[in-house]
Amino acid sequence: SESIPWYLGPYIMLLDIPKIILSTLPVCILLACFLAFQRLSAQAEFIAMRAAGASLLRILKPVLVFGLIGSLICFIVSEFIYPLTEPKSKAIYARAMDKSEKEIKSFSYIKRSNTGETERIFYVKSSKPVENQYKDIVLVDFKESGPLDIYLASNASFDENKQGWDLKDLDYSFIEKESMNSDESFRHNFKSDLNNFSIPSKIDPQRLLSAYRDVSLLNFIELSSLINFHRTENLETSSLASIKSNFHKRFSYPGTCIILAIIGALLGLSAKRKSVNWNYILLGLIVFSFFMSQAIFNSFGDSGRMSAFMAMWMPNFFLILIAYFIYQYKLES
Repeated sequence: SESIPWYLGPYIMLLDIPKIILSTLPVCILLACFLAFQRLSAQAEFIAMRAAGASLLRILKPVLVFGLIGSLICFIVSEFIYPLTEPKSKAIYARAMDKSEKEIKSFSYIKRSNTGETERIFYVKSSKPVENQYKDIVLVDFKESGPLDIYLASNASFDENKQGWDLKDLDYSFIEKESMNSDESFRHNFKSDLNNFSIPSKIDPQRLLSAYRDVSLLNFIELSSLINFHRTENLETSSLASIKSNFHKRFSYPGTCIILAIIGALLGLSAKRKSVNWNYILLGLIVFSFFMSQAIFNSFGDSGRMSAFMAMWMPNFFLILIAYFIYQYKLES
């Protein structure tokens, strides 16, 4: 086997810088504000500013600007830089390790009516979207009246002109409901080895497969478009909860830079010239809580156990409460 070129390691590290920035920038802002204002307190600058009549809010105005700049940087990196560098990093690493890149193999969706009733369940086990080849398809059509249609096809392709699926080598069956006096019975009819069959469908699989990409690489406009696509077509996919969570995260995560900047400055401020070790302990607890809350609520949002809006903004809400209590304490001290 060929040896891996030495320059691939530094190149991958260079491409991973945006990901590192996104992970560490809010905490770096927290530490920077804490150390800067602690230094001001140690040199009695805070006492001098208060003696000159400056309010605590006036002192914190530069911190708000600094946090806003950090939020803007975080937003730009996540929306424009990270989606470009991360796929390249993964592709280079996969080639260097002789591993094939992860491709979308299977996908499924549930289409509902305007009243919320299930109209169609669609599943594809293997797909090559570029070649318009799909294998091992299961399609179940529900009807308000009439039989329940079930299609099992070995191969299929989507015809954009006809707006539908061309199923090949399929087995078709339908289940009819029969009424016998007051009891209901069901009759199953089965037909196998059919060569071709067409099913109308307005849902383009190319559009649908974009929902199964790595949603962290999509910008907020693409995420919003996918959410609207699911809403207008009355679709449910396994990635819908993750799409909604990532959309709200595009705005909630940069917002933490502003909140953490204020918390860091408030912790660093002290009316005493001697530093207090309790501030370091509280700072460590806040950093730990920040990463823990992000991980927990991200999992809640991606799994759909909590609404995307609540899951992504709840950590910010807790941080705002912490900032409020620290602010009230500093006003009284």
